[in-house]
Amino acid sequence: AAGHDWDKVYVQDIEVFGNPAGASLKCPNNCSFVGTCNTLTGICQCNSLYAGVDCSYKKCSSPCLNNGVCVNGLCVCSNGYSGSQCEAAICPSDCFGRGQCVAPGVCACAAGFGGSDCRKTVFYSVNSGKTSRNLLVDYPLLAGNKSVVKPAFRTSFYQSQFGACAGTSQPFRCGDGSCALSVGACSLRSKNGNAGTKTWSSTAYDTKTIPAAGFIASSASQYANKVGDGSQLTFWQSGICYSTGYVTVSEINIISRACAAGRCTISTSTGTLSTSAATASITDVDFNTANSASFNSAAGKAYVQVTLSTPTTLIAVSTKISCGASVQLVGVVLGTNAKMLIGTIPTSSTYKVVNFDVVDNSTLSGLVFSAIRLETTWSGGVQVFELAARSGPCFEFAGIDFGKPVAVSALTVRHYAGSGGTVTATYYESSLDQITWQKLDTNGPIPSLMTDALDLEIYPAILMRYVRVRHVLQEKASFKVFVWELSAWDTNGKNGQLGTVKPNPVSFRKLVGVNGIYGWGTGSYSSTLTPQLGPSVFSPACGHARNYQNWNWDVSDPTVIPAFDQMVAPGSSDYGALPGSGSRLNFNWLNWDNEYTAWKASGMEVEVSVQFSSSSFPQNLFKNPFVNGYNYGYFFSRHFGRKNGTGDVASMEVGNEPWIAGMGYSDPVFYSTLLMGMAKGAKDGDPTMRVLPAHFGSLDDDLQRFNASHIRYLDALNLHAYSWMQTLVGRTGVHPEHNMSTQHEVNDLIRFRDTALPGMPIYLTEWGWDSAGGGEDCNPPAGISGTASPVCVSEAAQALYAVRGALMLARKGLQRLTWFFYGNQATDAASWPSVKGLFSRSGLRSTSAAGYQLKQSYYALKDFIASLGATNFQAVIREDHDAFVYLLANGTNLASHIMAWRPVDAGVSGSINVTFTVCLPCSGRCPSACIPLWWLSVRKLSNRTTKASFMQRIFSYSQKRQ
Repeated sequence: AAGHDWDKVYVQDIEVFGNPAGASLKCPNNCSFVGTCNTLTGICQCNSLYAGVDCSYKKCSSPCLNNGVCVNGLCVCSNGYSGSQCEAAICPSDCFGRGQCVAPGVCACAAGFGGSDCRKTVFYSVNSGKTSRNLLVDYPLLAGNKSVVKPAFRTSFYQSQFGACAGTSQPFRCGDGSCALSVGACSLRSKNGNAGTKTWSSTAYDTKTIPAAGFIASSASQYANKVGDGSQLTFWQSGICYSTGYVTVSEINIISRACAAGRCTISTSTGTLSTSAATASITDVDFNTANSASFNSAAGKAYVQVTLSTPTTLIAVSTKISCGASVQLVGVVLGTNAKMLIGTIPTSSTYKVVNFDVVDNSTLSGLVFSAIRLETTWSGGVQVFELAARSGPCFEFAGIDFGKPVAVSALTVRHYAGSGGTVTATYYESSLDQITWQKLDTNGPIPSLMTDALDLEIYPAILMRYVRVRHVLQEKASFKVFVWELSAWDTNGKNGQLGTVKPNPVSFRKLVGVNGIYGWGTGSYSSTLTPQLGPSVFSPACGHARNYQNWNWDVSDPTVIPAFDQMVAPGSSDYGALPGSGSRLNFNWLNWDNEYTAWKASGMEVEVSVQFSSSSFPQNLFKNPFVNGYNYGYFFSRHFGRKNGTGDVASMEVGNEPWIAGMGYSDPVFYSTLLMGMAKGAKDGDPTMRVLPAHFGSLDDDLQRFNASHIRYLDALNLHAYSWMQTLVGRTGVHPEHNMSTQHEVNDLIRFRDTALPGMPIYLTEWGWDSAGGGEDCNPPAGISGTASPVCVSEAAQALYAVRGALMLARKGLQRLTWFFYGNQATDAASWPSVKGLFSRSGLRSTSAAGYQLKQSYYALKDFIASLGATNFQAVIREDHDAFVYLLANGTNLASHIMAWRPVDAGVSGSINVTFTVCLPCSGRCPSACIPLWWLSVRKLSNRTTKASFMQRIFSYSQKRQ
């Protein structure tokens, strides 16, 4: 009826419990081992903390207040409340430590303070004893030139973050109990740490390719080493196979060295000879050596005959001779021994290499020959320098000789096969003996015009000594082909293995976050947005949010000190009001407080990437990079920091990606100096501010820009990584577990951290997948031809990979995962040919043009955090091509869930059975021997069939103690 919502309901399974009359009745699921079974009725009598027909529902120990909901023993609070019983209201910036939160978003400020979050410090200035007015206390314009009124220190908040070190100038507590200025300082003083120069070399942590013992090539072998020199800029260039370049390639030349094998005869004045000494030079693939056939009067001619090892049709025959008369080249037909004329070599071609294309002769085409013969009636005989033949197409190859058989699990290859249809096929092949070659499966034909690298996983690994790229040429195509690089990896894969798996202490709620921007794409301050548009949309799925704060929005050039204290006009009666043109920042409408207060009030911790590039601030504008960086870092931290500032920002990054071609700074020393200045300034401004370096393209790039001196002021390492691989259609989005996924490039930084900086957190501040969904596709924008971007995965795949990726990256030991991006972006026709809309569809929701629709990935993360946000990764149970099985804990190292899934593309259907063993210590409550401790029940993480059907592949296994 009108006004009513209609939906379908589903019955997935029905279980009937009971026994014949008079027999004892069984209870469902043995009452989950937390209740007593009444065998007369078959009804469970649950323990006090459990309920449900099988006692599987865990009740909360105390009522959930303020409309909170009990979920699996924990209170899930409604917006505006927190606490174990949802008893505590949440206010902006915790009322800045200057007031009491009396209701959600409502602060009762202490005397002398005001504003919506009590951040305004006021005093009374008496004019002639008659007039008073409220004024804001200005922060200093230069570091240290005025006293600063410090907001109250919120002890309870900092005790949870910094423990016994809270409130000190060294607020971070190290693993040994000592206090330090930064987490990096803790890692440097770790007894397991090593800040020596050896461990700071990136080559110690890069995954090594299988070394080459030598190189192979069909031609131009003097340059074959270029295919394995580690450079994408150098290359091997072939010779020209057609028409006679093939002669030296034994795989193509079917009579190569036939005479040395005893398959040749030559005429003499008295008979014939077939010895190697007399005939070897005729087929030794050298045009400068020769054997002679004398005139035989009985035969009436001089001749040379080469028997084919296997009778075959012929494509071409080539030769070089010397004779005083014409010489006939004939083929001996199998069975009939008929001599078919292939061609005549005139005296004018003496000492010249000539070629006959048999395939063009309709009389000869299709005939099977058993031998090839040169003969002449000239009494002076014939001198033969070389005779060669081919029965197949021309091809060129280059590759690597490993020197011994090795197991290869991955290849990355870059080559170019020419244009104009000159190459009919390209193959990657392996061999143990360089005689028998095995084609490697490339999941389809390799495009001839491909110039990008191609990643190839080989599973299971193949034992090989040789590997090569082979280009098959179109008949009569006189063209050179190229191979830039051929890299191979052993069974540890392209990105290598990590060390011992350790529990990740960070809960998934704190681990997973999202990248946003000012106004979340609306063009309005977040403080003015409705809950359906601003940061409150994302807080159920994300524990933190990261903003891109452009340095040039704050100041006109980097020598100017940012006036964060004057983002509103002095004397404003409401610190949170829109400033109009009152801001003293470079953009006079800008007030970051209106952003970050709303972000934090939504329940997300705030991280800021201070973004700058050579296009906004050319390097020559930095008169003193250290001082310029120091001043910005100091005033940023002093204003936004958690101890001395507003408390809105917990972390800052010194740059986002200040290396991108055309926009970055190529000089490592420049960034190194700037990083040192800004990091030190931030710590001087507020020691609780967590400081990170920018992301650079590789570990080597990182280590050129920071060292142990910088680490003293840093609290985490930073990187960006997406799950792509190079396929036949270009850069392609793949599932996170794929061995060739670029997301595994985080392994280099992890290995460095574990060796040189143990305990140092790693923040993955950008990751994710592009996908269709939310009413938007991945096709080119209007007016641009072409297919959908290959980086895009399906909407369901993006959702599924988000959860699986978070689990896998938590297992790697990363402490923060910040999804890029909060929302889709409009595709750009100008850049589409070069980037194919990269990142334009990476959002958790659609663009405004599509109505801000939430995508399945949003619901995936929301459901994941709602169900398992309080848990953390504990251990790997199984991790292979068939199954990933992880153990999760509930925050107290007590195992709580097993997560299991197939590491395959989202589009792969079907299921498999896997087995695994779980053996855990029981803290004295049971023997240490491995005994059954688990009863496993499969339950979906979500019953959302339309928004989150992807979750059917991921199951939560709840622990029930026997």
